[in-house]
Amino acid sequence: MGGMHGFGAVVRSGDELPYHERWEPRVFALQTLVSSEGLGAGPGGRPTREEMDPAHYLTASYYERWLWSAEQRLLRKGTIVPGDVERMIERLRGGEEPASHVDPAMAERVRAAVTTPRPFAPPPDSARFAPGDRVRVNRMRPRGHTRCPRYVRGVAGTVERVQGADRLPDRAVYGVPAEPEPVYSVAFSSDDLWGRGDEPPWTVLLDLWESYLEAA
Repeated sequence: MGGMHGFGAVVRSGDELPYHERWEPRVFALQTLVSSEGLGAGPGGRPTREEMDPAHYLTASYYERWLWSAEQRLLRKGTIVPGDVERMIERLRGGEEPASHVDPAMAERVRAAVTTPRPFAPPPDSARFAPGDRVRVNRMRPRGHTRCPRYVRGVAGTVERVQGADRLPDRAVYGVPAEPEPVYSVAFSSDDLWGRGDEPPWTVLLDLWESYLEAA
């Protein structure tokens, strides 16, 4: 929950299974199709999920949020129209068999989209920070999507390495022009992030865009 207070301890399931219900991999496939085949309008799945009503978001499971964002993107593009999903639910409840679709070429395109690595671009010579530099994360309250966790804002850390360069997601996900900028792996002490606890402090590494940082 981005370091927000009041949500209790993180509950771990105790296994590494990617899915726990039969419908969940279908939602993963649907979300991937919406993106890779251009069936849905932007922004992408993550910033769309952040638009959910807070009460709905907190009661939904992980893949229920994915399903919601896929539907919203399909509606924005006009691939489906309001009421399509509800009408199909009623047809299935009435005993209609789900439609099947076999398209090996599409399956190969989607497989390639999921498995093709997309590394960072090389960092520019103008990178402001270098390994060993002390930096502080800007205090900010962005209105839209960001990859800067709330719990790290205002906290100082040490640059471990320069990962490369990438477009600032805060702008890129909305189709706003954004030149690639340096991305740094920054190390923080757990004590600095959350205060002293009962266990020994540990190190938290975060990849942060240069726009999020200032010299400490």
